[in-house]
Amino acid sequence: MKVMTFNIRVDIPGLQENAWRDRYNGVSQVINAESPAIVGMQEANESMIRDVMQNLSSYDWTGEPRRKGDEGTPIFYRTDLFTLLDSGTFWLSETPNEVGSMSWNTSYPRVCTWAEFSFIEEPNTRFRVFNTHLDHMSEEARVQGIKLIGETIHRLNQTSHLPFLLMGDFNDVPSSETLQYCEEELELKNVYLVMEEKKEDRLTFHDFKGDVQGEPIDFIFTSQDVKVSQSTVIRTKMEHGYPSDHYPVTVEIELKK
Repeated sequence: MKVMTFNIRVDIPGLQENAWRDRYNGVSQVINAESPAIVGMQEANESMIRDVMQNLSSYDWTGEPRRKGDEGTPIFYRTDLFTLLDSGTFWLSETPNEVGSMSWNTSYPRVCTWAEFSFIEEPNTRFRVFNTHLDHMSEEARVQGIKLIGETIHRLNQTSHLPFLLMGDFNDVPSSETLQYCEEELELKNVYLVMEEKKEDRLTFHDFKGDVQGEPIDFIFTSQDVKVSQSTVIRTKMEHGYPSDHYPVTVEIELKK
C-alpha cells in the first residue's frame, strides 16, 4: 500500500497569493491521483479538512487540533481498506495530556496524532501510524518532542507490539540529532533510502517556488518489520500553482507476514 505525508500549509486569512481558496482543490487532486491508503497531514485545521474532504469520498480522518480552532496533524485513511481501532493526540510537552501545552522553548504547541488500524479483509493484521509536526524554531523542542514520541511508541508496543509508521514535517535535516534519534535510537527505516532521486535533489519545503535542490524536512519512517520500496517526492503543479509550500512524500510499503 502507498502512504503519504503532506504539509498542506495552514490557511492564512487575507492572503492573496497562494491563498487556501486557490489551493484546496489541488490538495485533494494530488491525494486522489496518488490514492494513498494513509495520509498524514500537517497544518490542517478543521475548516481546511472540510474543504479537502469535499473531494475525498474514499477517506475519513482522526486527530485533534493543537488548540481550539487551530491546526493539527490529522491522519486520513481509506475507509474501504481499514477499520480505525483506536487513536489519540498528545502534546509534545512535559504535560502531554494538557491541551495547548508547550515546553522546551517551542514557538507553538506541537502535537502528535496516532491511530491503530486493521485491514477490513484481514482483521487480524493491524498496524499503527504516528503523524507529527515538530517545532520550526527550537532544536530542543524538536529533540525532546521526538523522544516523547519514541516513548509513546514504546509504551503502546508494550501493550501490543505492532508494525508502525512515523511521518510528518520534522523541520530538520537528515544529519540532525532529531533524525539520528529516529534511525539510531528507534532503529527505524528512513524511506529516503529507497528513493531513486539524488540526495541533493530531495528538497521538500520549496516555499511555492518549485525548487528541487536541497535537503528534505518531511519524512516517513517505518519499523523494521515493514518492507519499503519506491519512495517519491511528488512535485505536481496545478492551474493556480503548487497546492502547498511543501511537496508531499510517498512510499510503497508492505507489512511483513
